[in-house]
Amino acid sequence: MLRAYLTLTGEKVDLSQLTPEERAFLGHIVKAYEESEAYPNFVNKINAPGSLALGEGRWVTAKVAVSPVYRVCQDLADRLGIAQGFLALGANSSVEDAGFVERREPNYVSSEEAARLIGVTAEAIRKAIREKRIPARQVGRTYLVERWAVEAYAHRSGRELRAVSHAIVREKAAKTYYQSAKQRRAMRRIQ
Repeated sequence: MLRAYLTLTGEKVDLSQLTPEERAFLGHIVKAYEESEAYPNFVNKINAPGSLALGEGRWVTAKVAVSPVYRVCQDLADRLGIAQGFLALGANSSVEDAGFVERREPNYVSSEEAARLIGVTAEAIRKAIREKRIPARQVGRTYLVERWAVEAYAHRSGRELRAVSHAIVREKAAKTYYQSAKQRRAMRRIQ
């Protein structure tokens, strides 16, 4: 089994910390999903009292709802329900690029860079981060967003990522450096 799972809403679920029992349970659930088990039976299998998806309990508690096993099981149930006509695909969901994925090294961009890529303001990105619509890490006063999250957010928002030539970025950086060096020389002359 792979180390990460991408949900219908574009959220990445880390599977690297699962116990062997949880991996075995998830393997049975994936097999049932691949065999297109009837949606009601599939949901009952996940939500049965004592199920590993429920943390061997009887109810979906706050702790269970955020557990990786439950989140993957619920997403698989949603996919099965959509495929069998029990559920409809939501506006913020996409069946493209969803499912089990290889774990990649994080590719972070700043909130300002994310805003530029999507074509919105940096404040709009920060608001989405505060509202938990985009997962991010805060380092000092800067929010860092993984590129896959920016792409998922753009897709859910109906926007396309803007392609940026690295040559343009280098040219802009060189111009900024040249201007700042010119300003430093001018300041030395004044003093």
